[in-house]
Amino acid sequence: NVLYRLCEEQLSKQAHYDFGLRNILAVLRTAGASKRQQQDKPELELLMRSLRDMNLSKFVAEDVPLFMSTLEDLFPGMHAEKQQHKEVEAAIAGVVTTSGLQKHDSWILKIVQVYEMALVRHSVMSVGPSGVGKTRITETLHKALGNCTASLDLPPMVGQPHREARMNPKAITSPQMFGALDVIANEWTEGIFAQLWRKANKDKKYFTWIVLDGPVDAIWIENLNTVMDDNKILTLANNDRIPMLRPNVTLNFEVEDLRNASPATVSRAGIIYISDMDLGWAPFVASWCDTIEPKAIGTGLRPLFEQHVNPLLDFIRKECQQKMLCAPIALMQSMCTLLEGLFPSLPNPETLASEQMLRVFTFALIWSVGGILEPADRQRVDRFLRERGLDMPAAQRADEEESVYEYFVDEATCTWMHWDSRVPQWKYDGHDLASDFPTLTIPTVDSVRTMFILETSISRQRAVLLIGGPGTAKTTSILQVLAKQDQSSVLAKKISFSAATTPLIFQRTVEGSVEKRQGKTFGPPGGKSMLVFVDDISMPEINNWGDQPTLEIVRQLIEQGGLYNLQKPGEIMQIVDLLVLGCMLHPGGGKQDIPNRAKRHFHVMNVPLPGQISISQIFGSMVRVHFPEEQEGVSEDVVLLSRRLVELTISVWDAVKNKMLPTPSKFHYIFNLRDLSRVFQGIFMCATDVVKDEVTLLALWKHEAMRVFSDRLVNFDDKKWFDETVNKVIEETCGGAKAAKVKSETYFVDFLRPPGEDPETGEETPAPKVYEPAPGIDTVKGVINGYMKRFNETNKLLAMDLVLFEDALLHFMRISRLLATPRGNALLVGVGGSGKQSLTRLAAFIARAESAQITITKTYSANTLLDDFKPLYRVAGVLNRGVAFIFTDKEIKEESFLEYLNIFLNTGEVPNLFARDEYDAIIGEVSVPYQQMHKGSEPTKEDLWAFFIDRVRANLHLVLCFSPVGVKFRNRAMAFPGLINNCTIDWFLPWPEEALGEVAARMVLNNKDLRCEESIKKKLIAQMASTHRQVSLSTGEYFEQFRRNAYVTPKSYLSFMEAYADVYLKKVQHIEMLASSINTGLSKLVEAGEDVARMKVELKEKEKGLVIAQEKSAVLLQEITASTARAEKKKAEVQAVKDQLAGDADIIAGQKEAVERDLEAAQPALDAAQSALSAINAKDFGLLKQLKNPPEIIKRIFDCVLILLGENIQPCNLVKPKEKLTLDASWSFAL
Repeated sequence: NVLYRLCEEQLSKQAHYDFGLRNILAVLRTAGASKRQQQDKPELELLMRSLRDMNLSKFVAEDVPLFMSTLEDLFPGMHAEKQQHKEVEAAIAGVVTTSGLQKHDSWILKIVQVYEMALVRHSVMSVGPSGVGKTRITETLHKALGNCTASLDLPPMVGQPHREARMNPKAITSPQMFGALDVIANEWTEGIFAQLWRKANKDKKYFTWIVLDGPVDAIWIENLNTVMDDNKILTLANNDRIPMLRPNVTLNFEVEDLRNASPATVSRAGIIYISDMDLGWAPFVASWCDTIEPKAIGTGLRPLFEQHVNPLLDFIRKECQQKMLCAPIALMQSMCTLLEGLFPSLPNPETLASEQMLRVFTFALIWSVGGILEPADRQRVDRFLRERGLDMPAAQRADEEESVYEYFVDEATCTWMHWDSRVPQWKYDGHDLASDFPTLTIPTVDSVRTMFILETSISRQRAVLLIGGPGTAKTTSILQVLAKQDQSSVLAKKISFSAATTPLIFQRTVEGSVEKRQGKTFGPPGGKSMLVFVDDISMPEINNWGDQPTLEIVRQLIEQGGLYNLQKPGEIMQIVDLLVLGCMLHPGGGKQDIPNRAKRHFHVMNVPLPGQISISQIFGSMVRVHFPEEQEGVSEDVVLLSRRLVELTISVWDAVKNKMLPTPSKFHYIFNLRDLSRVFQGIFMCATDVVKDEVTLLALWKHEAMRVFSDRLVNFDDKKWFDETVNKVIEETCGGAKAAKVKSETYFVDFLRPPGEDPETGEETPAPKVYEPAPGIDTVKGVINGYMKRFNETNKLLAMDLVLFEDALLHFMRISRLLATPRGNALLVGVGGSGKQSLTRLAAFIARAESAQITITKTYSANTLLDDFKPLYRVAGVLNRGVAFIFTDKEIKEESFLEYLNIFLNTGEVPNLFARDEYDAIIGEVSVPYQQMHKGSEPTKEDLWAFFIDRVRANLHLVLCFSPVGVKFRNRAMAFPGLINNCTIDWFLPWPEEALGEVAARMVLNNKDLRCEESIKKKLIAQMASTHRQVSLSTGEYFEQFRRNAYVTPKSYLSFMEAYADVYLKKVQHIEMLASSINTGLSKLVEAGEDVARMKVELKEKEKGLVIAQEKSAVLLQEITASTARAEKKKAEVQAVKDQLAGDADIIAGQKEAVERDLEAAQPALDAAQSALSAINAKDFGLLKQLKNPPEIIKRIFDCVLILLGENIQPCNLVKPKEKLTLDASWSFAL
């Protein structure tokens, strides 16, 4: 407890330090085992040794002296010898020798420490930076333990055959590692680690080391807690519990650090820390020198390594700025690879003179250790090496850029030669420089030496990683190397990474590029090898734990040579004949780095921005092709001025780079060689017969410079500065007279020529596309209006009524220029309602290109996007027609959509887009046009597919319409760099007040409901424009005051005008309704006056009739009085009758009461009769029918029944004369 408390207080704080109870238990176990083996030793000595050996292995180098001092204070005067493992240590020494390794004591000690830790812990963690030999330690220990002879006196793991199952937990997801339950099908799929653990515990033949080789995070490692502690049980989500049945399995973790591990995890494992000081680069170089053939090379190089490498490493670390930090051993691996590739090409390498070997050594040294520096630091390295007396080339030029990096060692003479001597002469064999421009590569000193280093490393199967700023030809250099490979034996696969690239995407891409060879071995088709080029390899997202899972699976593919089969968990697919190449931007400044453990496998080389000489060589060569000397129709003045275009462009480019620096709000202010290329591509679109004089050429150059540089600027101030800068550069270079002539901008377009006419059929033929200066804005406006009418006639559903004010015309011409450019892709940035989509559709119509746009639905997904891509590919690649694919930020339902767009912009090929049958169909369809272009050739499928993709990239124009509002645009642009690098940006600024007025004029003048004079309408138009402008300015003041954005967009302006028109119409209707009501009321009042006058006349007439009526009324009143007297008399008579009837009613009531009393008395008899009646049934009636002569009483009863029913009876007869009538029985009727 005292020792561990002091360690916690005094030692440095490291994530892998643990001084808890589990550590104490491991020490006690070790001490107990030592006591049983060496019973004659004092217990204190054994305890001291156990404390030292079990803790010393995990300390960093700085803490070792302090720990040893503390231990000596606790055990004063005591010295414990190191525990001996004679059999194991002898076996380790033998394996080190047979493996060609060096007996480096500190490194061999780490092997013994891993062995000692494995004796007391079944979970061991090897922690240390990249390149310290963690994997080699495990492999050496396996072989040594297997080579030992088993004995009862030795631990169980000694003498058994050992095997290793290695996996990278970060290259897969947690469900893929442990298992997943399909909720719908209720099926359990076991994970990779679960399968490995299950198989290892069932294996009775081998002692298995399950090596988890990847970064630790608090997710997957916590799931192994029950495996790492004394339970030794793997618990899965399906309630399976897989125990360690026998002590024949060890978990071995190989990690760089434990920054994300919890203390509980650290305490469960035995930690072995391996620092870079335990091994260093010298043992690796010594082993390499021992193995290289011929032996004389290794003997000669060994002292050179010892003499020059460490001083240069120290100099670079202290005096230079490395563009990427690399472990020294990784640099030495790259250097040895270069030397392996250089020596076979030299004549008689076994007899090289010492100075010749020194030159080759120096060349390899500067392109490995010094290959990650920028030009300024390379100059420092050059001076440093010269000061050390190395055989360096003498400078041939008085140039600041001249250094040893400008030279190489000639294979024939082993002398220094300038790279210029290896630059081939470029010759253009095509017919249309503008169309072929994207595919042209001009060899320069920079490209030649980069390709040489690439090819040398590739020849030795060493992965290469090019780093550099944007536009430094990293991708182009690798693609050139890929194109130079023998296609009969080498295939190429290009992959583009972005922030949305996942390990699964990478694995599916690799799996789709290989085929099964035998067993579990896979490789490229046809037994060929494959170079996999990963562009923007650093782009995959860094997760919350600081790891890049996508880069981990790349490392697994390079290190282990395979990937785990996700369909058959636990089975690894060995992939052979595959080499990974990559390129990325410089890490830092918001750009990501890649993991150190992945970086170690690459030969990292910095590709700096080409110097002015190289840039002039690149574009000057093409200018000389486009404007050749002594060509008919090209004036000498134009040719002379064309030779200065490169100088002009570089001057403007340098000024823009120095002034327009990127900021969070101007993150896209990144200007590189791509921009220079776009300027000259635009110049080459204009035929030489159009450029008749110097002014036209200068105007053309200025126009293209404005399109490339100025169109992406985000405010008027920046644009004004650029315009002034361009004019100043022209004035300084060409003179004030010429600058004055091009001060006002001239616009170049290709749609001014009218359509032709077929002389035979008289049908209209497409208008010729001639890139030429426009006579004026009004002319362009008239042509576009004509095309817009034709568009509306053709596309009724998409008909548009655009107000073509000057700003809109300028944006239209920019979009039209991009659609006419091969591989021209546009990024239109503007707030809603700016007209981005409408202008693009119209420009596509004029360019005779189809316009396409997706329709978002609830079920729209990435697979649906790929399905929408397929017909566009066929139109562009098979039919060779232009397509404008419009994609807005509102259509980004998933971020993975941008992943596919980024891949398309970078490579032109969306992975796994077509199924095999579709792929074969496309190959068949493009073979005919390929043969027409390359007559007599025998293309392979790869040639035809490349031809198809080139057509797609040339014809399929991606037009991205994004809004700059918020942070989404910036985040997406940084996550998917292809959106910025491979698109020409056109930034839509707020509409000027003149444009607002023109739009308002269209609404006001065309609105027939507006009832006012023309002067009022003009004032209304001005007021609308002014109001919108003032509100826009107020939003800026609002932001300055409250730091919150409020946006007033063109869509707001259009909505404002629509609302005004709507309110105006409603007000007019309301006023008309009120006027109608008032007019109706007035007319009613007039009618009422006329009625009153007429009624007065009628009243006079009726007054006369009233007198006569009064007289008649008096007579009638007398008659009524007489009638009333007669009525009173009649009333008295009626009252008397009424009284008599009331008396009769009283008599009737008395009689009624008497009858009711009689009825009540007869009621019992009636009830008895009813009861008797209910007692009669059908059987009784049947019995009566059988009686032929029933008794008299029965006959009489039925006679009564007949009488009651009104039936016929026998008539009455006299029985005797003069006696009473007697009724004869009517029995026959009763039957």
